[in-house]
Amino acid sequence: MILSLKNIVYTYKKSKVTVLNGITIDCSPGKVYGILGKAGAGKTTLLALIAGLDKVSSGEIFYKKDNLKEIDRDHYRLQEIGSIFQQYNVLANETALTTLKLCTTNSAAKGNAYFYEALKKVGIDEKVANLKIKKLSVSNQQRVYLAKAIINDPEIVLIDEPFESLSELSLAMVMEYIRIYAKNENKCIIISSQSKSIAAYVDELWGLNGGKLSFIKDNVEQEKI
Repeated sequence: MILSLKNIVYTYKKSKVTVLNGITIDCSPGKVYGILGKAGAGKTTLLALIAGLDKVSSGEIFYKKDNLKEIDRDHYRLQEIGSIFQQYNVLANETALTTLKLCTTNSAAKGNAYFYEALKKVGIDEKVANLKIKKLSVSNQQRVYLAKAIINDPEIVLIDEPFESLSELSLAMVMEYIRIYAKNENKCIIISSQSKSIAAYVDELWGLNGGKLSFIKDNVEQEKI
């Protein structure tokens, strides 16, 4: 297991509302996990906890058997986790090329060719790579966000609501890209969505409802039948 959540509880400090209650799941590398739930179910909160952007109220999150409470969270967020949230964390006045460089350690040693190749994989050529983010079409901006999520070769990639965060891209294209990345690079991908359409693209589908996470189906097992 690369990621393990044990009895996770999360309560909003101001409202005292508990949005996650007893969440337990183990995730393995090389697999794509889908978390299905309605708006407000706590999907984004759950991904934020996994990303180390917030802390659980109780319970434990383990990354490669290390408790998130005890590791260097800055290193974890930069190197081990890649994420695409609905609220993008990018600088609109920077180019696509610079955006990737800014979120990469030792970027000078890698050279421009490394970043151009990463952008090329998601459909961004060199000319577009040197335009400011705010000058790009929405679809190309979203391609940059996808490249940014995996530029540091993270072990875990989190995608929050792909129908919104990657709305201008083909879902089939994005999911195929993600599935290949997960399988070929042995990475763990976790996707949250309100849409049942993600069911066809994930290895395991889970449902989040009433603060509880429940297993729905395993596409890997179905493929073997």
